[in-house]
Amino acid sequence: TWVHRQRLLRKKGELNQDRVDKLNEIGFSWSVKAEAEESKWQKRFNELTAYQAKHGDCKVPAKQGEMGTWVHNQRRLRKKGELNQDRVDKLNEIGFSWSVKAEAEESKWQKRFNELT
Repeated sequence: TWVHRQRLLRKKGELNQDRVDKLNEIGFSWSVKAEAEESKWQKRFNELTAYQAKHGDCKVPAKQGEMGTWVHNQRRLRKKGELNQDRVDKLNEIGFSWSVKAEAEESKWQKRFNELT
């Protein structure tokens, strides 16, 4: 298709800058893969938002299918410094738990402490 050809020409460095600029001005997407990945991420984020609204937190169990895997992967990517800041910010806005294990340990400690008082 024409769109595919423009992407290919740009990738090869054969699309003149004027045409690149014109396509950029209209929001042309140079990467279908990036768009698909962003759409998939947004879909999961929306599912997590619904989960948070229903359960009051973002602590999706790892064994809870694709959503559990996705949540685990967000934590892993952030820990490795591979999760972009926009995504970190969006997750923070809904109260995403970056370290469920540490939070559980703190909660357990607080519970035991309260039993002493």
